Amino acid sequence: MEISLELVPRSEEYICEQVDFVEQTIPQISAINFPDLLSFDIRAWEACRMMAHSQLDRIAHLRAIDFDMNQPFRLTNFLKENNISKILVIEGDKPLDKPDAVYYPTKTVDFIRKLKKEIEGVTVYAAFDPYRNNIRFELEYLQQKTEAGAMGFFSQPFFDLRLLEIYSEYLEGYDVYWGVSPVTTKGSKHYWETRNRAIFPKSFAPTLDWNVRFGQEVMNFCQKNSFNIYLMPINIDIPEYLKRLFMVSG
Repeated sequence: MEISLELVPRSEEYICEQVDFVEQTIPQISAINFPDLLSFDIRAWEACRMMAHSQLDRIAHLRAIDFDMNQPFRLTNFLKENNISKILVIEGDKPLDKPDAVYYPTKTVDFIRKLKKEIEGVTVYAAFDPYRNNIRFELEYLQQKTEAGAMGFFSQPFFDLRLLEIYSEYLEGYDVYWGVSPVTTKGSKHYWETRNRAIFPKSFAPTLDWNVRFGQEVMNFCQKNSFNIYLMPINIDIPEYLKRLFMVSG
């Protein structure tokens, strides 16, 4: 089982601090994912460069709508020069506060195919959203991404193990990182339900205790079924969450 941790690229100091903590304290984590958030100055690929000293894998998120299909991929040299060989492709959203920004009608499947064609040796992962539509639709979409060159998938966070188990039956044999994101406020739960249409079990409680137990249940499931896990601790104390999740004292 591989474990990847998402880090928001708030600053170079923050990135180095969190990466150092992970390497020194949580050896079970093998990779760091950097989302590409336009609300921060540091783009995902720049964040990967900032942790070049680390032995952890680095995975940069790329938003398909930021790249023109009619032009050569503009980050090829940057990725090669900085030994960034793993990418997670998402479609991307147009932020409401940047009306003058330039975007392209680039679709995820086409962008994956372009990356595989233009960058030698790159490993491309694709996003997986269990709440987007129905199970059949999402599985067919994942198949299209696989045929385009995606080597595996990172899912949106699950909050109900029963739903994860249903999807896992159809994705047996795939390289899947199942997402887990601690939700510790009613406001955060409301966000996931309204913005992402996420499903929470009746037993859910917006506490760190509940989220730690759930994260451990998912890790046990992944360990037993040869899957991977994707930790997404957003707006929470990462060291505290990880120490409790991996039962690290001190």
